Amino acid sequence: MEVNSLRDLFVYELQGMYDVENKLVDALDDLSVETTNEDISQAFAEHRSETETHVERLDDAFRALGEEPERRDDKVIDGLVEEHDRFEGVATNDDVRDMFALGAGMKSERVEITSYEGLLMLADQLDFGNDVTDPLESNMSDEKQALSDLQELAGGSKLKSLVSRITG
Repeated sequence: MEVNSLRDLFVYELQGMYDVENKLVDALDDLSVETTNEDISQAFAEHRSETETHVERLDDAFRALGEEPERRDDKVIDGLVEEHDRFEGVATNDDVRDMFALGAGMKSERVEITSYEGLLMLADQLDFGNDVTDPLESNMSDEKQALSDLQELAGGSKLKSLVSRITG
């Protein structure tokens, strides 16, 4: 794909976001199974289901543009997944792995929020209608809520007991 206009840039970025959300469906499934802390595991499982909806909304945005949904390999999420896999190879304590997974989840949410902000900025410059922007705004809202939920979990009393186990 050649990128020679703002519309091309929007489609390029939308393809990258489509790839991110699709990759995260699998990654969140893995995290929910690997994480031993029940609250963290449940948060990942719930967000996985939500992420499937994000993929469907991106399908809608593509169609509103008259484009076929298409993935463009996005390396940002690949890096987060690679770092997770590397950490899994050196971590021997389940509680430490759970803390790492919680932090990785927050990183991912921030990447997604920033990506949606960029897409919405372009959509605004291109005067795209609600049929394009509403799905993106809904996804961004979900991502902000997921980040908030993870931050709340990170400050919660159950996590403090996990930290106490780690620090002895």
